[in-house]
Amino acid sequence: MTTALLQLYELFEKKLGKEEAKGAVELVEKAIEAVREEAKAQKPILKAEIREELRKELATKEDIAILDQKIETVRQEIETVRQELKGEIRELRVYMKFTIIIVIIGITVLNPNFTELVKSIISMLK
Repeated sequence: MTTALLQLYELFEKKLGKEEAKGAVELVEKAIEAVREEAKAQKPILKAEIREELRKELATKEDIAILDQKIETVRQEIETVRQELKGEIRELRVYMKFTIIIVIIGITVLNPNFTELVKSIISMLK
C-alpha cells in the first residue's frame, strides 16, 4: 500500500507540485482510512446478517436433535402398531381354524353318504 501511495505522490508531484501532491496523498490516505474504519464498523453487522441467513437455511445441531427425537417417536409408534397387528393376526388365525373345522364338520354331517355310513355303523354296533 505504501508503494502505491509513493507512486501516487510522485505522479501528483510531477503534475501539481510538492505541496499539492503531499496534500492530495494525505487526502487519499484519509479516504482509505475512512473506508477501512467503515468496513470495520460494518463487519459485525454483516457477520450477524450472514449468521442469521445461515441459521434460516442450514440445519443446526438443535434441529437435528429434534428430528432424531421425532424419528425415535415414529419408530416406537410403528413398533406398537406392529405388535398390535401380530396380536390381531393370531386372533384371526384361531378364528379361521375354528371356522374351517366347523365348515368341514358341517359339510361332512350334511353329506348324504356320510349319513348312510353313520347309519350302517350304528346298525353294525347293535
